[in-house]
Amino acid sequence: MNSIPSSKKYLIDANIFIQSKNLCYRFEFCQGFWDWIIQAHLADIVFSVNKVREELKKGNSDDPIHAWMADDSLGKFFLPDIQDQQVMVNYRQLMQQIAADTHYTLQAKNEFMRSEVADAFLIAVAKSYNYGIVTHEKRDSYAKKRVLIPNIAFEYNIECIMLHDLLCQYARDNFSLKK
Repeated sequence: MNSIPSSKKYLIDANIFIQSKNLCYRFEFCQGFWDWIIQAHLADIVFSVNKVREELKKGNSDDPIHAWMADDSLGKFFLPDIQDQQVMVNYRQLMQQIAADTHYTLQAKNEFMRSEVADAFLIAVAKSYNYGIVTHEKRDSYAKKRVLIPNIAFEYNIECIMLHDLLCQYARDNFSLKK
Protein backbone atom coordinates (compact mmCIF):
# COMPACT_ATOMS: atom_id res chain seq x y z
CA MET A 1 0.00 0.00 0.00
CA ASN A 2 1.32 3.45 -0.91
CA SER A 3 1.75 5.93 1.88
CA ILE A 4 -0.49 8.93 1.60
CA PRO A 5 1.19 12.35 1.53
CA SER A 6 -0.05 14.26 4.55
CA SER A 7 0.26 17.83 3.37
CA LYS A 8 0.17 17.86 -0.44
CA LYS A 9 -2.60 19.83 -2.06
CA TYR A 10 -3.56 19.71 -5.72
CA LEU A 11 -5.23 22.01 -8.22
CA ILE A 12 -7.47 20.32 -10.76
CA ASP A 13 -7.27 21.38 -14.41
CA ALA A 14 -10.47 21.99 -16.38
CA ASN A 15 -9.72 19.04 -18.65
CA ILE A 16 -10.14 16.67 -15.68
CA PHE A 17 -13.70 17.90 -15.10
CA ILE A 18 -14.63 18.01 -18.78
CA GLN A 19 -13.28 14.60 -19.74
CA SER A 20 -14.58 13.01 -16.54
CA LYS A 21 -18.13 14.21 -17.08
CA ASN A 22 -18.08 13.27 -20.77
CA LEU A 23 -16.31 9.90 -20.53
CA CYS A 24 -15.55 7.51 -17.70
CA TYR A 25 -17.02 9.38 -14.69
CA ARG A 26 -20.31 10.58 -16.15
CA PHE A 27 -22.82 11.88 -13.63
CA GLU A 28 -25.43 9.36 -14.86
CA PHE A 29 -23.51 6.37 -13.53
CA CYS A 30 -20.55 7.52 -11.46
CA GLN A 31 -21.80 10.07 -8.95
CA GLY A 32 -19.31 8.54 -6.50
CA PHE A 33 -16.41 10.17 -8.34
CA TRP A 34 -17.95 13.62 -7.99
CA ASP A 35 -18.77 12.98 -4.33
CA TRP A 36 -15.14 11.93 -3.84
CA ILE A 37 -13.93 15.28 -5.21
CA ILE A 38 -16.05 17.01 -2.57
CA GLN A 39 -14.70 14.68 0.14
CA ALA A 40 -11.13 15.31 -1.00
CA HIS A 41 -11.77 19.05 -0.99
CA LEU A 42 -13.23 18.95 2.52
CA ALA A 43 -10.08 17.01 3.54
CA ASP A 44 -8.00 19.92 2.18
CA ILE A 45 -6.51 17.88 -0.70
CA VAL A 46 -8.05 19.16 -3.94
CA PHE A 47 -8.99 22.57 -5.21
CA SER A 48 -9.06 24.44 -8.47
CA VAL A 49 -8.91 28.10 -9.47
CA ASN A 50 -11.54 30.64 -10.46
CA LYS A 51 -10.34 30.65 -14.08
CA VAL A 52 -11.14 26.92 -14.31
CA ARG A 53 -14.60 27.66 -12.90
CA GLU A 54 -15.08 30.34 -15.57
CA GLU A 55 -14.05 27.86 -18.29
CA LEU A 56 -16.52 25.29 -16.97
CA LYS A 57 -19.34 27.85 -16.83
CA LYS A 58 -18.97 28.46 -20.58
CA GLY A 59 -20.72 25.14 -21.25
CA ASN A 60 -24.46 24.71 -21.67
CA SER A 61 -26.52 25.76 -18.67
CA ASP A 62 -28.09 22.27 -18.50
CA ASP A 63 -24.64 20.66 -18.22
CA PRO A 64 -24.59 18.61 -14.99
CA ILE A 65 -21.28 20.15 -13.98
CA HIS A 66 -23.10 23.48 -13.48
CA ALA A 67 -25.31 21.94 -10.80
CA TRP A 68 -22.32 20.17 -9.26
CA MET A 69 -20.34 23.44 -9.05
CA ALA A 70 -23.26 25.01 -7.17
CA ASP A 71 -22.99 22.40 -4.37
CA ASP A 72 -22.53 24.22 -1.07
CA SER A 73 -20.09 21.50 0.07
CA LEU A 74 -17.53 22.86 -2.38
CA GLY A 75 -17.15 25.96 -0.25
CA LYS A 76 -13.91 27.61 -1.33
CA PHE A 77 -13.01 24.93 -3.87
CA PHE A 78 -12.22 27.50 -6.58
CA LEU A 79 -9.33 29.57 -5.27
CA PRO A 80 -8.73 33.23 -6.12
CA ASP A 81 -6.34 33.86 -8.98
CA ILE A 82 -6.51 37.38 -10.40
CA GLN A 83 -7.64 38.67 -6.98
CA ASP A 84 -4.49 37.35 -5.27
CA GLN A 85 -1.47 39.66 -5.36
CA GLN A 86 1.15 36.89 -4.95
CA VAL A 87 -0.47 34.86 -7.73
CA MET A 88 -0.41 37.86 -10.03
CA VAL A 89 3.30 38.44 -9.35
CA ASN A 90 4.00 34.86 -10.43
CA TYR A 91 1.57 35.17 -13.34
CA ARG A 92 3.38 38.26 -14.67
CA GLN A 93 6.75 36.49 -14.38
CA LEU A 94 5.33 33.50 -16.23
CA MET A 95 3.93 35.72 -18.99
CA GLN A 96 7.32 37.40 -19.41
CA GLN A 97 9.05 34.01 -19.57
CA ILE A 98 6.63 32.66 -22.17
CA ALA A 99 6.82 35.84 -24.27
CA ALA A 100 10.62 35.57 -24.40
CA ASP A 101 10.68 31.80 -25.00
CA THR A 102 11.95 30.84 -28.44
CA HIS A 103 10.91 27.17 -28.22
CA TYR A 104 7.16 27.63 -28.77
CA THR A 105 5.42 28.99 -31.85
CA LEU A 106 3.94 32.46 -31.64
CA GLN A 107 0.45 30.98 -31.93
CA ALA A 108 1.14 28.59 -29.00
CA LYS A 109 2.43 31.43 -26.84
CA ASN A 110 -0.50 33.69 -27.73
CA GLU A 111 -3.02 30.97 -26.85
CA PHE A 112 -1.33 30.22 -23.51
CA MET A 113 -1.16 33.92 -22.66
CA ARG A 114 -4.87 34.61 -23.25
CA SER A 115 -6.28 35.93 -19.96
CA GLU A 116 -9.39 33.75 -20.16
CA VAL A 117 -7.34 30.53 -20.39
CA ALA A 118 -6.82 28.91 -16.98
CA ASP A 119 -3.50 27.10 -17.59
CA ALA A 120 -1.16 29.95 -16.62
CA PHE A 121 -3.29 30.76 -13.58
CA LEU A 122 -3.09 27.14 -12.39
CA ILE A 123 0.69 27.35 -12.62
CA ALA A 124 0.82 30.75 -10.89
CA VAL A 125 -1.36 29.57 -7.98
CA ALA A 126 0.61 26.31 -7.71
CA LYS A 127 3.89 28.20 -7.62
CA SER A 128 2.58 30.74 -5.11
CA TYR A 129 1.26 28.19 -2.62
CA ASN A 130 3.14 24.94 -3.33
CA TYR A 131 0.28 23.00 -4.89
CA GLY A 132 0.62 20.18 -7.37
CA ILE A 133 -1.49 20.13 -10.53
CA VAL A 134 -3.77 17.32 -11.73
CA THR A 135 -4.15 17.32 -15.51
CA HIS A 136 -4.65 14.95 -18.41
CA GLU A 137 -1.80 16.69 -20.25
CA LYS A 138 1.52 14.87 -20.46
CA ARG A 139 4.95 16.43 -20.48
CA ASP A 140 6.41 16.62 -23.98
CA SER A 141 9.64 18.59 -24.31
CA TYR A 142 9.32 18.48 -28.10
CA ALA A 143 5.91 20.21 -28.15
CA LYS A 144 6.16 23.56 -29.91
CA LYS A 145 2.60 24.18 -31.09
CA ARG A 146 1.09 24.14 -27.61
CA VAL A 147 2.41 25.25 -24.24
CA LEU A 148 1.66 22.29 -21.99
CA ILE A 149 1.05 22.66 -18.27
CA PRO A 150 3.46 19.83 -17.33
CA ASN A 151 6.26 21.39 -19.39
CA ILE A 152 6.04 24.71 -17.59
CA ALA A 153 5.34 23.06 -14.22
CA PHE A 154 8.55 21.06 -14.64
CA GLU A 155 10.52 24.29 -15.11
CA TYR A 156 9.03 25.66 -11.88
CA ASN A 157 9.48 22.40 -9.94
CA ILE A 158 5.71 21.98 -9.60
CA GLU A 159 4.47 18.40 -9.38
CA CYS A 160 2.06 17.39 -12.15
CA ILE A 161 0.12 14.15 -11.88
CA MET A 162 -2.58 12.36 -13.81
CA LEU A 163 -6.05 11.84 -12.35
CA HIS A 164 -5.56 8.10 -11.88
CA ASP A 165 -2.42 8.80 -9.80
CA LEU A 166 -4.39 11.13 -7.54
CA LEU A 167 -7.13 8.54 -7.18
CA CYS A 168 -4.59 5.80 -6.37
CA GLN A 169 -3.22 7.97 -3.56
CA TYR A 170 -6.48 9.22 -2.08
CA ALA A 171 -9.45 7.08 -3.19
CA ARG A 172 -10.52 3.55 -2.40
CA ASP A 173 -12.10 1.37 -5.10
CA ASN A 174 -15.56 2.64 -4.10
CA PHE A 175 -14.50 6.31 -4.28
CA SER A 176 -14.40 6.74 -0.55
CA LEU A 177 -11.55 8.90 0.68
CA LYS A 178 -8.42 7.17 1.98
CA LYS A 179 -7.56 8.63 5.35
